[in-house]
Amino acid sequence: MLGALRSNTKIVLWIVVVGFVGFIFAGWGKGGPQSGQSPTERGVIGTVDGVSISYQDFIESYRQRATSYAERSGSEISESTRESIRKETWDSFVAEILIQNEIERLGIDVPNDQVFELLWNNPPESVYRSASFQDENGNFDFGVYHREIQMHPERWEGVATMYRETLKRQLLQQEIQAAALVTDNELWTAFVAQNEKVRASYIEINPRAVDTSDLLPTDDEARAYFHQHRAEYERPEMVILNYVSFPKTPSALDEQDIELRLEDIANAVRDGEDFAEMAKTYSEGPSGPDGGDLGWFGRGAMVPEFEETAFSLDVGEISDPVKTQFGYHIVMVDDKRGKDDDAEVSARHILMKLRASEETLVELEDSCSAIAVQAKSDGLAVAAESAGVEMSATPPFANDRFIPRIGNVRPAVVFAFDNEVDTVFGPYSTPEAYYVFEIAERIPQNLPTYDELTEEAEASGRDHPAQVALIYERQKDRASTLAADVAAAAASGATLNEAAVRYEQDVKSTNIFSRTDYVPTIGRVNGFIGASFGLTPGQTSGVVTVDDPTRYYVIRVEEKVAASQQLFAEQRDDLRMQLVQNKRMQLFAAWLEGLRSRAEIDDYRDMYL
Repeated sequence: MLGALRSNTKIVLWIVVVGFVGFIFAGWGKGGPQSGQSPTERGVIGTVDGVSISYQDFIESYRQRATSYAERSGSEISESTRESIRKETWDSFVAEILIQNEIERLGIDVPNDQVFELLWNNPPESVYRSASFQDENGNFDFGVYHREIQMHPERWEGVATMYRETLKRQLLQQEIQAAALVTDNELWTAFVAQNEKVRASYIEINPRAVDTSDLLPTDDEARAYFHQHRAEYERPEMVILNYVSFPKTPSALDEQDIELRLEDIANAVRDGEDFAEMAKTYSEGPSGPDGGDLGWFGRGAMVPEFEETAFSLDVGEISDPVKTQFGYHIVMVDDKRGKDDDAEVSARHILMKLRASEETLVELEDSCSAIAVQAKSDGLAVAAESAGVEMSATPPFANDRFIPRIGNVRPAVVFAFDNEVDTVFGPYSTPEAYYVFEIAERIPQNLPTYDELTEEAEASGRDHPAQVALIYERQKDRASTLAADVAAAAASGATLNEAAVRYEQDVKSTNIFSRTDYVPTIGRVNGFIGASFGLTPGQTSGVVTVDDPTRYYVIRVEEKVAASQQLFAEQRDDLRMQLVQNKRMQLFAAWLEGLRSRAEIDDYRDMYL
């Protein structure tokens, strides 16, 4: 076993070191831009106080985060989510550089004995999970771990570096967060916010529900409204692009390759390999770390192809590769129970997602490049026809990050707005396809006239935007007046129900809620919730307005539950710890934002993303 341990440990530790050091340090170099080279030529996506962030490091970290998100969510990632993940990735790189620079500036260091103690008692997660360090019962064997450190200390230098940096950061955070104190008054206020509760009845008046039959403006009224708000209708410069696309769809050979790989894994399991261990190594599904375990499920719980396979297998049997919308699977049934409609199986699977291979992507990019070359002399329409592919056109779009129907291709957007009509450019790549573009039309910034908007509205079958806006303003005015009448009726002695009947409204009720709760159909931390806690039981409010979207309420509190002093005494220590931790996070975030505001940050993401 020790021989296997020695050979495997080096690999495990390399993964550990790369996972940490590669994220924080790799590709970051002191010094400013090299003379005569653009950031893209140097492979730099940004700099923070002279420390470079390489594009390769950034994109690798982004892909890891995106993959992790997709596995957790079990669904495709939307473009807006991709953009959020890219921003999160960028922010993390900036933060790590700023923190590391501050550690160096302050001369923070950690004694070797503290680093050793942490390493000795806290094995890295990947080592802790490695079978090479586990006994015959699957438990982590500290004796083996300690002997390996003693016999081969040089192999652990990278992990020690990681732990040293972790301890340095902890020291820095402790210094920054030392001022995180919570007063008794803050403690009670937070407790009351969570534990004082009310239940309310209310009348909601939604402007969108107001009848518009007698609110329709005349053409003269809509024109007057348009001229009063004309700046709101200004349009930025826009571009229309022609394009051809080559979707990154897997080839028949790609599918065949995945099937063959899964067949090899299935045969290995049939020959004695452990299915769960193979799933941990090879499965790309979220259940992979759990050995592919899907637990018990009945009919209708899985996609049809998977379900049919699982229910057709005997206990312990391994399936051939089966294709579903998620990719290719091999399935093993652990157990079965029940009959007919109550039948269930307990199964595991190994999933390999269907994606284009590197060879397929190279072929697609080469085809795209060939069209680009011809299009630069003959035009994109001719090149597309010669290649037998369809040319499409985008709707007009502004200088933003996104191209309609295509997604986030910021470098292409920048090029489109910096060049002339008929210019061909590309290929450009998105997660979905390769593209070649041609600038079809540039539309200057303009302020359309009322009549131009009328023609556009008639052509599209829509109402004039100025008429729509004016109608909504009138709906809000009428809703506000109606809410004031309801509130006045309630204030003059009528009950909320009587006021509702008089003005043909409905009375609705909430469940009991605190200041920090989300109230269904109402929202969280808004005027409705604040007003409710300002009322005594049986008291009715005036008009309460909530924006985004605008709604008007008249509220009566039916029940109010005071915060319990006894419960406060029981929970105050835990609550204080929670509030202190929140304050620590706020202090650290504010400190980091201060560093960021003073730092010299060059962001070249637009050149790449």
